[in-house]
Amino acid sequence: MLANNAEFDEPRGTVPMISSSAVDSHPAPQFSRCHLSIGDYQLTPLTIESKGVFDHYLSSTDCVVSDLSFTNNFIWMNRMSGFYLIIDDCFCLFSLNGDRLTMLLPPIGGAPHQVNALRVCFELMDLYNRRRHWSMVEYSNKSFVQLLEGDAEWVTESVFSDYIYNTEELIELRGNAYKTKRNEINQFMRSCPQHRLEPLQPQHHDGIRELQNTWLRDRIQNLSGANLANFLATVEMERQGIERALEHFDVLGLVGLCLIIDDKVEGFTFGERINSRVASILFEKTNFAIPAAAQYLFREFSRCFADCTYINVGDDLGLENLRRVKMSYRPAMFGERFAIRRRVS
Repeated sequence: MLANNAEFDEPRGTVPMISSSAVDSHPAPQFSRCHLSIGDYQLTPLTIESKGVFDHYLSSTDCVVSDLSFTNNFIWMNRMSGFYLIIDDCFCLFSLNGDRLTMLLPPIGGAPHQVNALRVCFELMDLYNRRRHWSMVEYSNKSFVQLLEGDAEWVTESVFSDYIYNTEELIELRGNAYKTKRNEINQFMRSCPQHRLEPLQPQHHDGIRELQNTWLRDRIQNLSGANLANFLATVEMERQGIERALEHFDVLGLVGLCLIIDDKVEGFTFGERINSRVASILFEKTNFAIPAAAQYLFREFSRCFADCTYINVGDDLGLENLRRVKMSYRPAMFGERFAIRRRVS
């Protein structure tokens, strides 16, 4: 979701059925980037300065899915441009990928206004997009989908669910179900007795970048052709997301750990608290050459969120190996997510 500096000054037409009262004005900081103009309306670029506005509207929600977080949207804006508009007192987040405009999330706000705001958002997307079927909400939570039940105007489709764990279980790893995890961690501690953990700080950034390069070299050895091309594209998107997170680490309220062995960064991870009950782990990487380093770092980082009931580690992207690993930690629940489209008659 690359946030580029392209100009969008040329109006794409007029917006039907949108009154001035439907689109609210909201104080916004001054931006150097251009707004996205659709008819008489301007969508504001999503920048780090937008966090306060986003969090204001998010404060009234209590959701376990990782998508409803400013950070999880902001750091992935490396292929798409993010824009927002306040409609009927709801925060409406759009993404522009090439010439296709979609919504990353459903309108965030009070339930009485969300469905009407959604209709306005689809009018805007339909006006901008060359093809009506491009207009969609990419990731919606179950509670919003329930607002649409019985309304034939909308079509919802289940997409990859988040894996959500009981925090205490990840820390304690009790019982036979976690015996293998405990053995792996004990193996790591015996083989790397001089390891240490340090809170992620700017002095670790170069080591994190070096580890990413090592990780990439190890991964591409058995890849070729289309698989390699797709993998490299995904890795570059991830690299830019990590860089963006490191650049704004404190402002985003992130928490991180680095695994240091022989004064070298051999693992790193970071995440955030989505709300008082749920934390989200956004990234974790370790050196493949160090057995069980990933299991050890995952357990130790879980301790950083001991005050949260649950930890969300995101979805599995439909990858079987990733699904097996995430299932091995015995999820307490799944954060259901849905795509939303308007029914085409």
